[in-house]
Amino acid sequence: MNRTLCSLNLLSFILFSATSALAGDWPMWKGDAQRSGKSKDELPDSLHLQWVRQLPALQAAWPDHEPLWFDQTYRPVVAGQMLLVGSSQTDSLAAFDTRTGEARWTFQADGPIRLAPVIWQDKAYVTSDDGYLYCLNMADGKLKWKFRGGPGDRKILGNNRLISTWPARGGPVVMDGQVYFTASIWPFMGVFIHSLDAESGEVQWTNHGEGSVYQIQPHNAPSFA
Repeated sequence: MNRTLCSLNLLSFILFSATSALAGDWPMWKGDAQRSGKSKDELPDSLHLQWVRQLPALQAAWPDHEPLWFDQTYRPVVAGQMLLVGSSQTDSLAAFDTRTGEARWTFQADGPIRLAPVIWQDKAYVTSDDGYLYCLNMADGKLKWKFRGGPGDRKILGNNRLISTWPARGGPVVMDGQVYFTASIWPFMGVFIHSLDAESGEVQWTNHGEGSVYQIQPHNAPSFA
C-alpha cells in the first residue's frame, strides 16, 4: 500500500492510496454518512512527507462565536487518487492528485464553499453560500446539474459579499443513492431539507416546515425554530 502524508494550510492529514478502489477512501466529512470519524486503515509506524500545498487562510462565517467555527479550517475528502477541498476564501472546489499534489481542476461557485464536499461513484457534490447544491464530474470538474435549496435567488450581504438569503450550509451527505442537504440558517426565513436522486438530481422529497415552529427558546424568548 502506498501512503502519502500531506499538509493543507495549517491542517495536516494522512492519505492512503491502494490498489483497491475503496481502500483508504474518505469520501465525506468524518468519512461516512454517519459522521463516524473512523477508518479501517491502520497508520504505518513511520510517515514521510510527500508534498505540501499552501492554501489561503480561512475566516469563519461567525468569527465572534467560537462554537460556530465549523468552517475555520479546510475539510478535504479523498477517493482513489483524487483529493477535493472547498474554500470559502476563493469560492471554489479544487481537485488534487494525491500522489503528487498536482492541481487537476477547479470549479468556481457563486459564493463561499464552507462545508466538505462528497465523493460518490464518479461524481462530486458540494454546497455553497450561493444557495445551490452542485453535482460535478470527478474526472474534470464539469457541472452535471445543480439544485437551488431555497425558494428564490434573492441575495443578501454576508461576510462582505452577496450570498443567497438561503445559503446551503447543511450537508451534503450521500446514502443509498440519495444526496441530502439543507438550505437556510434563519428559521423565520424557512429551512429547507432536501433529498435528491444522486444520479439525476430529481427531488425525492423536501421538508420545508422545520423552521416554522413558534416556541419558547432556551433564552426564554419566543421565536421560530
